[in-house]
Amino acid sequence: MFKILDRYILKELIKPFSAGVASFVVIMLSNNLFLFADMIIKTGLPTSAVISLLLYSLPAIIVLTFPVGFLFATLLVLGRLSKDSEIVALRACGVSFTRVITPILITSLIISYLGFLINEKVVPHTNHQSVKIMKDMIINQKLPPIKERLFNKGSDERYFYVERLNKAKGVFEDVFVFDNTKVGYPQIINAKTATREDNKWILKNGTLRKYSPEGFVHYEANFETMEIELDLSNKTIFSDQKSIQEQSSGEAAKQLQEFRQRGIDTRLMEVDYYLKFSLPLATFFVALIAAPIGIKFAKMGTYFGVAISIALVFVWYITYNTGRSLGGTGQLNPLLAAWIQNILFGVIGSIMLFFVNKK
Repeated sequence: MFKILDRYILKELIKPFSAGVASFVVIMLSNNLFLFADMIIKTGLPTSAVISLLLYSLPAIIVLTFPVGFLFATLLVLGRLSKDSEIVALRACGVSFTRVITPILITSLIISYLGFLINEKVVPHTNHQSVKIMKDMIINQKLPPIKERLFNKGSDERYFYVERLNKAKGVFEDVFVFDNTKVGYPQIINAKTATREDNKWILKNGTLRKYSPEGFVHYEANFETMEIELDLSNKTIFSDQKSIQEQSSGEAAKQLQEFRQRGIDTRLMEVDYYLKFSLPLATFFVALIAAPIGIKFAKMGTYFGVAISIALVFVWYITYNTGRSLGGTGQLNPLLAAWIQNILFGVIGSIMLFFVNKK
């Protein structure tokens, strides 16, 4: 009887779980596509790169949608069984509620393990490939990522200020250079426009001013063209160091140990490291809280189940983001920060299961 019960419940779970995962994958891919569309307009990102980025983002998205899909499926299935009095019939036959939800919890653990494998074996590679595409895109831009109306520091003692970026013409307009590479006081260079050729910057229609120790201008000259070495290359904004999201848990643990030995603040990296384990296991913890809620509010109908799913996802996401932020700033232990959303759902779910079982 129990094997038949397990197969029956699992069969009921498959369709809503698959539909939930597929729906949320589409939603999150659509959100990513919206962000990439903005990049296409601003940077001319080719369609092939957009498709590659979407495909590479898929494994990480799937790991995130497993808990959401399983929460949705658990609420709908148990809500339907309870509404049709099947739970009542099973309990009348001496089957406890814990036994009814056992296949659901076991399945959630299996899906959690699958999510962990994807997060451990696939996601680091796909995240790294996504970063590589983004790096190549920015490096190959005609203009480097300089912000307007802000001082940008080169690799030497020169600071570069741009009033406007004319991407259509590939030039900087109304340029100001604070040059502290010379002996004595800094010199100031103003130019109407500037263009870049590798690490050489060509300034046009400008003025060079040198200052005395007293702060007065003691030399001033106008120029039509001036070439200076100013390394604001796109490549300088990147390092070859992989982020925690681009590494397996073993690689990330080694990196964290090295950083700690060098005295580097690793709090946020530690949170991201522990999230490698807590995110996949979220499927189990959402099942733990969804099971009693699905029974308790079964008579409210399917739409209420969907609404509860959305509300629980919202609570989980807010708790997750809050914990990650507090962990990154040192206000919360990194391990606790990564697991707080699972702990919250686990504790509340266990308490609710206890009272449901007593009825």
